[in-house]
Amino acid sequence: MPLGSRHTQSSRIHVLGAGAVGLLFAAHLRRAGHPITLLLRSQESVNRFAEAGSRIGIYNDWMKTHPTRKLLYNEDGQVAPWVAEDCQAETTDTESPIKQLVVTTKAQDTLEAFESVKDRLDAESTVVLLQNGMGTYEAIHKECYSSHSQKSADKVPAFVVGTNAHGCLRTDARFEMHHTAMSHCSFAVRPSLANPPPPLPVSALDMLTALGALPLNVSVINWSELHLQLLLKLAANAIINPVTALTDSRNGYLAPPPEGTPECREVAGTQEMRGLLGTACQEIASIYARAHPHLHDQLTGPSIEEYVVHVASVTARNRSSMLQDVSAGRQTEVDWINGYLVRLGQQHGVSTPINSLLYTLIKLKEAAQSHTFFSN
Repeated sequence: MPLGSRHTQSSRIHVLGAGAVGLLFAAHLRRAGHPITLLLRSQESVNRFAEAGSRIGIYNDWMKTHPTRKLLYNEDGQVAPWVAEDCQAETTDTESPIKQLVVTTKAQDTLEAFESVKDRLDAESTVVLLQNGMGTYEAIHKECYSSHSQKSADKVPAFVVGTNAHGCLRTDARFEMHHTAMSHCSFAVRPSLANPPPPLPVSALDMLTALGALPLNVSVINWSELHLQLLLKLAANAIINPVTALTDSRNGYLAPPPEGTPECREVAGTQEMRGLLGTACQEIASIYARAHPHLHDQLTGPSIEEYVVHVASVTARNRSSMLQDVSAGRQTEVDWINGYLVRLGQQHGVSTPINSLLYTLIKLKEAAQSHTFFSN
């Protein structure tokens, strides 16, 4: 159910994580009239943002394939970036309070990044988490808010969790990004792990209203619906990301042509790939059946496989984020994807040989790539 906008005095929204996704949401929120502050790692980055004009640029590459929007491009197939002006930037150690925070850091960086600003949050604040994988909210709650003291309870903000399917790419150090594919995103209030759960602050409704009004095909839904979406996306990421990273291939590698077609006969390893897909999806379904039995009918092996193949097909030309990370010698999000599934399986007594193998191979790949980068 999309939320409409309402005309109120907008509160400042802080965005932690100035990668492609963070810049996409920051720019759209600013263009919608909300005061925006980027939270950057260093004063040097803050200075660079000011020198760049305190603005964010978006190249709407998705328009090139849109039947009418592509007319906005010139003869060279280029269009000027879509600019959000008058943004602000500051370092995370600034002491001013934060009432609305959008966190778009990589999953492996989220806990550390959140800890750098948690003292600026309180029970009237709302935090939006927008990461791949699962488990970041639980990690934040355990490390930052597990105390039962009243002082701790008074500091616990509300949390909103989101899932994003838009194609986003940031290619350089400038505060610009490429919106490569128009898709959709969903958000829901995350039920609190606190006991008793605190009341929802006004900032949560303000934040959901702001997000729901963006021209990004946004849906604000209930937690049970979003949880199902997150579990399906986790399954897709747990297969597509490590396989493409290990084989140095695009996502379409996991969506071979239908059996019996000439294209199928030309694809080496088609049968092996389908066998791996089916077995991996059944393993994930077995984990979900124990951990989330109420979703058993919606998360069967065949239904998960159908979803994974669909995602691989519609993103066939994309390079997965995990492939991009290992190629650049960066740490991946595997701990929050396959690692999360392995831990969930251990908690519920389910064997996870495929996810354990993929997790180990990606960790070895990370170590090898890191060694190569530092040796050169």
